[in-house]
Amino acid sequence: MKLQILIVEDLPYDAELMALRLRDEGIELEYERVQSEEEYLQGLANAPDLILCDWHLPQFSGKRALALIREMGHDIPFIIVSGGIGEEAAIDALRLGANDYVLKDRPARLGEAVRRVLRDWQLRKDHEAAQEQLRLAERAFQNTAEGITVTDRDGRILSVNPAFEQITGYSREETLGQNPRILKSGHHDEAFYKGMWHTLVEVGHWRGEIWNRRKNGDVYPEWLTISAVKDAEGETTHYVGVFTDISHIKEAQNQINFLAHHDALTQLPNRALFHERFSHALMHAKREEVSLALLFIDLDRFKTVNDTLGHPVGDQVLLEVSRRMSQVIRASDTLARLSGDEFVLLLEEETSAQHVGVVANKLMQLFSQAMHIGEHELVVTASIGICLYPNDGDDPDVLIRHADRAMYEAKQQGRNTYRFFTKALSEGAFERLMMENHLRHALKRGELTLHYQPQIDLETQQLQGVEALVRWQHPEQGMIPPGLFIPLAEEIGIIGDIGAWVLHTACQQVSAWDREGFIVPRIAVNLSVQQINREGLIQLVTDELGNSDLLPERLELEVTESMLMRDPDLSRAILSELKGLGVKFAIDDFGTGYSSLAYLKLLPLDRLKIDQSFVQDIGRDDNDEAIVKAIIALSENLGLEAVAEGVEEEGQAQFLKAEGGRSAQGYLFSRPLPADQLCEAWRKKVLSNVE
Repeated sequence: MKLQILIVEDLPYDAELMALRLRDEGIELEYERVQSEEEYLQGLANAPDLILCDWHLPQFSGKRALALIREMGHDIPFIIVSGGIGEEAAIDALRLGANDYVLKDRPARLGEAVRRVLRDWQLRKDHEAAQEQLRLAERAFQNTAEGITVTDRDGRILSVNPAFEQITGYSREETLGQNPRILKSGHHDEAFYKGMWHTLVEVGHWRGEIWNRRKNGDVYPEWLTISAVKDAEGETTHYVGVFTDISHIKEAQNQINFLAHHDALTQLPNRALFHERFSHALMHAKREEVSLALLFIDLDRFKTVNDTLGHPVGDQVLLEVSRRMSQVIRASDTLARLSGDEFVLLLEEETSAQHVGVVANKLMQLFSQAMHIGEHELVVTASIGICLYPNDGDDPDVLIRHADRAMYEAKQQGRNTYRFFTKALSEGAFERLMMENHLRHALKRGELTLHYQPQIDLETQQLQGVEALVRWQHPEQGMIPPGLFIPLAEEIGIIGDIGAWVLHTACQQVSAWDREGFIVPRIAVNLSVQQINREGLIQLVTDELGNSDLLPERLELEVTESMLMRDPDLSRAILSELKGLGVKFAIDDFGTGYSSLAYLKLLPLDRLKIDQSFVQDIGRDDNDEAIVKAIIALSENLGLEAVAEGVEEEGQAQFLKAEGGRSAQGYLFSRPLPADQLCEAWRKKVLSNVE
């Protein structure tokens, strides 16, 4: 690279001699000669690398040239090259900012002076840059919100930042020279710390969740990263720990878990939590060969109370009913509210038919007692259906369904009574068997089809993608929604074949749309637990992407929390391998599962789908609104996008948008449609917007 030199000299010959001398010494250069102040200012505008300046000129002077550089704030190496500068003038020039001076009658020194001045100038600039980097690092160290600890190789604390002091409560003076174990909470055993240090030594860094103790004794969770600092020989000299207090994330997790698994009104376990507890109770009962009893409780004519006295009175009735039943059940029993005025009671001890009959009679007596709600005195009775394990089934859904049928029998018998389940009530068993046989052949017969529901950007109303939803066109019963046949397909073990067909059809459809000029940015396909556990899923996805020429990032696979938590390690391994292909992942029905947020953080997720059960009560239920807000906030903290399902009203969309939600799907925008209808409907929508 050529050196750009500005030569301030009135004699062209002298300027040319300077340039020749420097070129003779191997310095490549281009130069511009000036001799007046106006020319000098124009030359400075070209940002020269070096200035060679005579001290005395007819129209200008070296002293003025130096003054102008200082006034304008330029930092350019400056050498006086003069034939008549005296010692005092030379000292004056150096004091004013000149880097060196060379006498014209000693031209041999010019090259050496230029090299030294440029070298010193570069060293000074490098030093200033290094100092600025140090100042920047110090500002970051002092002002970052994360706590930072620096230790020597033996673990003695050398430095902490203000955020460390704020989070832990320990001052800098109290920690210097101490070991970070002063923060030890006692929550982790020695094996945990041995594993941490083994990873740190082998890999050079460790990150994870750890519980520590503040100075005041409070224990708190933090997300910690420890990195080893090595010298030029690769030896560890220091350790740097950077941590964030994640208490607020844990609190959000607890809030979501409670709101999602307990009834907002009565605080009783809801359907999801009850189903989990029931499943565990059945596993225990099978292992210990003991019995269980399930009571399905439905209030009689509760709708009349709501319609005549209003929902506030109805809510108070439900609260009173819950309170009364909770007072008489045992600690080993589980009482839950499934929905509306439906409750279930699980008995795990003393479950003979005789004892269960006694419990049912006791509940009847509770309901027969009048309750005072405001100015109203009400008697609200109930009908109860009872089934027993193992006599009446060995599956949670089957037992709940049988208890429900027995409850309806009690209703048919005049209400305010209870009935045990009998096989005579299971008239639907034959119909179910027939549906199972039809379903086994539905795929071969071409009876399955896909409908597609758009996912919309709430801000721009643009199409973000579509979700592929399978439908069954039964030859006799017509269109059967997935909620009726997907559980059956999972139960009889053919969901894997259906899932593979859905993936193939969805990918091919996106390619077909591309060829038609209808561009769908992303297609979402649901995975079942049997697909996650089945060998060959990665190859299946790879093949379908290749066969359809679909970019991996345009395919989104949806999984549920409960599905992932059945085998967390296997799920994480498979999802990570699929993520390596480039596909996206979404958690479906988020908030209805019962998972660990600490585990979810480790999954390669892109989006959380807010379950429609929360979205549909926006504007009507403060607790569901709180859940939606918490999920949106949680998704932002995790760097994920929240997608709301089941949006049917404009008010719901506005609420989601106001809370920071960006994406949604639901009947407000479009029902799930066949491929050709979706393409036509969306093109009409785009054209109408243009018009």
